[in-house]
Amino acid sequence: MICNQKGGVGKSLIADELTFSFERSNIPVAFLDLDNQGGTIHKTSQPDNTLVSVIDTPGALQPQLAEWMRESSVIVIPTRTTSRDIDLLIRMQQIVKVNASDKPVVYVFNGWNRWRASSDFEEWFKQHNVSRNAYVVKLPQSEQFVQAGAAGMSIVKYAKRSNPVLATLNMVNTIRVLAGFSPEDSV
Repeated sequence: MICNQKGGVGKSLIADELTFSFERSNIPVAFLDLDNQGGTIHKTSQPDNTLVSVIDTPGALQPQLAEWMRESSVIVIPTRTTSRDIDLLIRMQQIVKVNASDKPVVYVFNGWNRWRASSDFEEWFKQHNVSRNAYVVKLPQSEQFVQAGAAGMSIVKYAKRSNPVLATLNMVNTIRVLAGFSPEDSV
């Protein structure tokens, strides 16, 4: 499950890339787009032979969020690395702590760059992370994500062997392993 009450942090991008990863590995995947704002390449589908479900949640708190967390194997919380995202990230950490403290949580620092705001955010996070089972991955700031999305494809196929591709593969493989799947073979 990919969740954050804040919009614009990359939930749909991550949901699509994770789904593309399972598709490339021929693992039957259900895709549930619960965010009616759109923005995903994939459309909601639930094949009969599904082995894994990827859930893209809305950018707002939902009454069902606690239940979704309890039912999920892995919780993915994307965030931008700015001070504007801190209060909402703290709230998401508290929701996880109350409802799914036993679940692995993957924090995706989306839009990571070499500027001070990203490194300051990382320092803040190290001091304020409340999750015992927390993993951090970083997706770099890159126009290639936008270009791949406009082409309706995964960045892994769009921009082979670039830094954003390597970061995306690291992200999907971290999530896959935590969910009990083998890492995707390198492209």
